[in-house]
Amino acid sequence: MAEPTKVVGIGSCGVDYFAIVPRLLGPEEKINADRLEIHAGGVTGNNLTQVGRLGVSAGWLGLIGDDESGRLITKAFEDDGLDLSGIETIKGEHSTFVWIPVDAQGERCIYMFPNINGKLSAEQVRRLFSSHIKQAKHFHTEASQLPLPPIIEGMQIARDAGVRVIFDLDVAPSYFAQAKLGSEDELIAALRLVDVLKPCKAAAREITGETDYEKMAAKLLGLGPKIAALTMGADGCLIAAGNDMVHIPPFKVAVVDSTGAGDAFMGGLSYGLLQEWDYRRVGTFANACAAICCTKVGARSMGRREDVMALIQSQRKAEASAF
Repeated sequence: MAEPTKVVGIGSCGVDYFAIVPRLLGPEEKINADRLEIHAGGVTGNNLTQVGRLGVSAGWLGLIGDDESGRLITKAFEDDGLDLSGIETIKGEHSTFVWIPVDAQGERCIYMFPNINGKLSAEQVRRLFSSHIKQAKHFHTEASQLPLPPIIEGMQIARDAGVRVIFDLDVAPSYFAQAKLGSEDELIAALRLVDVLKPCKAAAREITGETDYEKMAAKLLGLGPKIAALTMGADGCLIAAGNDMVHIPPFKVAVVDSTGAGDAFMGGLSYGLLQEWDYRRVGTFANACAAICCTKVGARSMGRREDVMALIQSQRKAEASAF
């Protein structure tokens, strides 16, 4: 009998259509794109893919349509050896897809079309995915494309089963409410179900009213999570838990496209926590995952464990022996 999948998740997963452009446009402007690239993507799909590439069994739980995008989604997961048993295909529906213009500096905009996966209900989570969640070690989810009820349902199932809940707060609460995915108060209250929180910068600032990362982290921990991980761009990351505040510097790479870097970080974070490493090792490893993802176009330009270790060895030789 096969062992249960260790890391599962509910959240966005789709196909990313990248327009490589000289610069991002303002209103009423036009520009010729340099080229089009098509890659699998989506916050939760991405961080589960990173976990899988690092050698841990992982599987996405959600809905796709019986369309070409759906076939691309499953093919990408299959190629990375992920568990496909939690994917439900709904006839006559469209899968999630995203438009992403990326400029010469790697900056981008993201236009999301959740489609069928955005219609996932709490009842479907209970009926279709409970067993997958209960048997896992980590449950990943997010605030981005899906409405709050199925997200909370998944987190509650995980919490009741003693599964670690890892939450990517990928949008600010005000945006979440404007998108009619749930109220700001409901989203903040849901953080009580979270073990590991990684907020985007806009969300961290909006929730805490702070600009100092340590003050942000302290206030976020006060809302319920046991661990808060804050990515700080050129300043690396901060991992906070209890009274511990660990700053980890970034890796230096030539940035081509930053899409998916935070998702790669999340996958590396999950992997490191599964290894029961100390927070400095976890943060170093997660930073290296994020850096590798920035070196090519596409949210899944992610490395495998040997790639991550090679980067750590090349820039942090003294720390590499600890892994």
